[in-house]
Amino acid sequence: MSIYVLSHRGLNSSVSNDPLFALEDLLVQTCDGQLLIPTSREITRWLHERRRHSAPLLKKIIRRTKGFYNPLDDFPRSPDKPNVLVVIVVHGANLDILSSIPNWRERFDLVVAYVFDAWRPEIYPQYARQIDRLFVPMPEIIDTLQNYFGIPVSLLPFGADVLTHGSGSLNRPFDLMSYGRIPREFDRKFAEKFNQPDSERIYYRSTPRRLEDFPKASYEDRRDREDTMLLFHILRRTKLALAFDTMYPGMREFPHSFVTLRWFDCTATGCVVIGKRPTTPLADELLCWEDSTIELPDDPQESIEFIEELLKDTPRLNAIHKRNYTESLARHDWRLRIKNMFEVLDLPLPDRLVDELSQLKKIHDEQMKREPV
Repeated sequence: MSIYVLSHRGLNSSVSNDPLFALEDLLVQTCDGQLLIPTSREITRWLHERRRHSAPLLKKIIRRTKGFYNPLDDFPRSPDKPNVLVVIVVHGANLDILSSIPNWRERFDLVVAYVFDAWRPEIYPQYARQIDRLFVPMPEIIDTLQNYFGIPVSLLPFGADVLTHGSGSLNRPFDLMSYGRIPREFDRKFAEKFNQPDSERIYYRSTPRRLEDFPKASYEDRRDREDTMLLFHILRRTKLALAFDTMYPGMREFPHSFVTLRWFDCTATGCVVIGKRPTTPLADELLCWEDSTIELPDDPQESIEFIEELLKDTPRLNAIHKRNYTESLARHDWRLRIKNMFEVLDLPLPDRLVDELSQLKKIHDEQMKREPV
């Protein structure tokens, strides 16, 4: 069996893509895979930079003639069957990257996709119907996508690289952290209260770097990996991390409640996760242990008082730091998700993946002996 991973990293750089690229690297690492990195044609960049009124017409012409990407045709095709192509994208429209490989459907025995923000089937390219299986992180849209495309669609929740980044450490100088979206009124109130000269608390608000389309530097020379490493390092040193349901008032509008990456990143690093728990029933399956999430009051001022009281309860916090890490080792490492994907596809587990799954279990068992949850 040979695994190929088709990546957008030569086309985009953003915090939205950082976890996606990290998962690609993990898939390559654990499955002895080969990374395929398309680049865009000069005319694609020219069209994007000018944003002309005629762009939609020009895009159609380019798509139907030479295409948006330089043809990716110089990688060796392994004689070891099956040859499996995996493409992981943020939005369904990003699956157009498949067109970077001439005759992609004929070249691979199995083609699978994992789409993070998987709703809106109308934005997917039409050839999505030729994919063998689509994986999505929310169960509510599976029937819609299966009916629309006529292909098998399976649930694959998000996860985190717990083996690499996880921690149950009690050394946590940051009191409160926020990254990603939270309602503006909560962010403002927390900053006004905690980040003042006379405050002994630290509220750290991480702001995303600017989106870069068609980055000039290679992935190895950019900030993408650095930002991921720094984010996880701060999380490992944070007591409380904020996370709000996608449907909560003040959040960007989403069509569904779902358990986003943040919940897994925070529990993996032992943070106490406070905010508004996802209302999707899947949350009760994925975040099913004691204090996996803690609800804040709806009023931001009351939330400040709640946080102050919670920060005083050191025994409870320490228990949650250890428990969240231990439960994440058992339930939510990306390697477990890759294993589930391979089982659904009826593919054998690569040796390296099996070894790292064993490492996960060993660390989990050691944690359980030390501190039973």
